[in-house]
Amino acid sequence: MSNGTIRNSQTFLFIACCFTFIANGLLGVLPGASLVILSQHTHTAPSTAGLIFTVSAFGTIVAVLLSNTLVKKIGSKVVVMVGLLGLIISSVIIPLAQQFSVWLGAEMLQGISAGLINIGITITLTLNFGNKLGEKLNMLHASVGMGSLLAPILLSYSLTLSGSPLLAFLCTALPGVFCLLAFYVLRFETRPGLLGSANANALPLQDSIMPGEPKKALKQTLLWFVALQVCLYVGAEAGFSSWVVTSISQQAAVSIQMATPAATLFWVGMTFGRMLVARLMKRGYLTNAQLLYISMFGGGASAILLTACMQMPVICFIASLGTGIFLGPIFPTLMAIATRRFAQLPGMISSVVLISSGFAGMTIPVSIGMLLPLLGARQVMLIPALMCPLIAVPYYLANRKERKIVDYRQRVQAAEIPIYDLQTVKMPLVEQVA
Repeated sequence: MSNGTIRNSQTFLFIACCFTFIANGLLGVLPGASLVILSQHTHTAPSTAGLIFTVSAFGTIVAVLLSNTLVKKIGSKVVVMVGLLGLIISSVIIPLAQQFSVWLGAEMLQGISAGLINIGITITLTLNFGNKLGEKLNMLHASVGMGSLLAPILLSYSLTLSGSPLLAFLCTALPGVFCLLAFYVLRFETRPGLLGSANANALPLQDSIMPGEPKKALKQTLLWFVALQVCLYVGAEAGFSSWVVTSISQQAAVSIQMATPAATLFWVGMTFGRMLVARLMKRGYLTNAQLLYISMFGGGASAILLTACMQMPVICFIASLGTGIFLGPIFPTLMAIATRRFAQLPGMISSVVLISSGFAGMTIPVSIGMLLPLLGARQVMLIPALMCPLIAVPYYLANRKERKIVDYRQRVQAAEIPIYDLQTVKMPLVEQVA
């Protein structure tokens, strides 16, 4: 394989995107997993150290606000490279920080980097894999799950070998360096303005049913249906994963350590579900609508089974695995559908999705935690269980709105056809009379 072929290879581009998300998933989990150790290094109380999550989330919001302008001016490739550079720097600073202010600054940089990587990679896939976007996004988000699952294992080995989390963080920086070099070498479509210009796999602009101007797009109810779908999904995922261990521990009267496999199995199910659906979509076994309805109601049924059998940990573990398998494919598939609808504004739709997911991720788990002592574990876990099938409501309304828009445009286009472009019928009798 020649050097030029490698530089233009979409296979290598997708591999680089997946490893970038693995590194992003690792760095997203490691600070929280090693919170107690890092707080000791900076002489900070663990309760105060919890501010790192707020600072990181604020960094992601900053990245969302900057991303649209950056993508238009410098392209998604440079945005991803800047995010990777920030990821590498923060993964080195965080375990070495001796002052809390330095740690907070590194977490801010990590949040900005994660936001830039998420938006940059999503736009890159939209521009270069438009005809296989659903399949690729499912595989990509499965990579995040792999990183999240590897993080505790790497941290455990790092603490065993050196007594410090530094080695685990360096294992995050290493793939980041390789991905940074890969993106520097690879050639691909980088700006929405060039969409479909030279790449046969790009998402065609005519597939977009929404206007190409952000101000007009923000007035479309279809955009806010997308935001509501993402908000409900992230609320269900974050609410379930954040409180499933505590709820099982309280209801089954077992220790936290005994209930921990429920969370692990949930993330294993998320990763497996996304990889499985990517294969099914590649072979054409499922449409997006069939997949989403099965996932929404299947996830809700599995979560309700868990709440009904909380005093039986084994059944809870199986139900948690099933919930992860069903919930996993929902977000990437919703993202693929939204990107097709707003093909002319991939940066804006990525920003709306990140803001919606960030809002739900910060509010739903906290709300469930506040309701836990008032209602009990079984009742509060019904909240994420019921949010799963509720996603179907805005999804159905969005589909109905899309059909109305398409039907209206078809009627308008038919009315605008000039009379000389209409088909004519030859009448031999008229010709003879003439």
